[in-house]
Amino acid sequence: MKKLKYLLVAAVLPLMMTSCWDEPEQDINDPIVAGIWLYNAAVVQSTYTLDPAAIAFRLNCLLTDKQLQGVDRLLDVKTEAEVSEMKFLFGEMTRIEENYNGVAGDYRISFDFTGDKGQSDRPRGGSVIISTGNKLLHEGMWIIENDRNSPLSYQATTSEQVMVESIDEYTIAPRAADNGLTSFVVGVKGFGCRSHLGNYTSSWTGEYSITPQFVIDPENKKVLSMAEARKATYAVSFAIQGPTFAVLDGQYQTGIRYYTIEDNIYKPACSMSNGMVYRASGEEFAELIGSYDKEAFPSSFVVVKYTPAGTECGKVNATITYNGENRVQ
Repeated sequence: MKKLKYLLVAAVLPLMMTSCWDEPEQDINDPIVAGIWLYNAAVVQSTYTLDPAAIAFRLNCLLTDKQLQGVDRLLDVKTEAEVSEMKFLFGEMTRIEENYNGVAGDYRISFDFTGDKGQSDRPRGGSVIISTGNKLLHEGMWIIENDRNSPLSYQATTSEQVMVESIDEYTIAPRAADNGLTSFVVGVKGFGCRSHLGNYTSSWTGEYSITPQFVIDPENKKVLSMAEARKATYAVSFAIQGPTFAVLDGQYQTGIRYYTIEDNIYKPACSMSNGMVYRASGEEFAELIGSYDKEAFPSSFVVVKYTPAGTECGKVNATITYNGENRVQ
């Protein structure tokens, strides 16, 4: 079986919320290793698919604080520590063009691999265009487009680059949830990315739902400012599928269905380090769809469950179940 190359990074809301499973060292005879590779392939594809939304959540924090602070320029927005929030969220070299191409509420955000990155963010290159309609995220739908002249790209490893080649449709919209909460629904159609070392372009379609566990109340300034976003707890669910850019067995392009069985619960206030966020609990399912090597993958699906092992913000156990085998990490 050809081992998948994958990116061992993730980020925190309002960035990203994913993590890969540690792989056994070169032990292809381990009965659970195929399940680990399948799960990691799903996580990696999901990480890239959700990244435009991660950028949008950062922009929303910046625009929210600009409004709350009553300043005219994005560069004038300050964090609680009185430093530039724009530079804190996006880094020194990232450029944000307001009212892009003369359209009010449109923003073109351009990243530079050679520059620094925002706090807890991932390095990336290229540009993305976000149409806000002059609204904050809790007020209405945002539309995100890949800049065809300068597409988003990522340094997966020192020798591998992943590029976003196409996005058919990408939106984020508020939706009323239970108990007065607001979910932010990320709708994705035909998300296509490709490794420059591979032959396949992905085409993932589905939906993510990200629900801050507090009631958004603009009249009392209880909104997704950066300070509120960083201390909130989030419930995250998703269901997404399609061909990925991964080739797990060296022969077929890998099609995967990936969804939550139980909402993932994230608590950034517990831990935020090197782009990783503290996940308190959750359960996920990943399944091969379409053609695949049934000898290499004796089971088509894998389940990973996260459970707290002790105190608040303490150790969390991750249990992987594949083909009748269990492993705790």
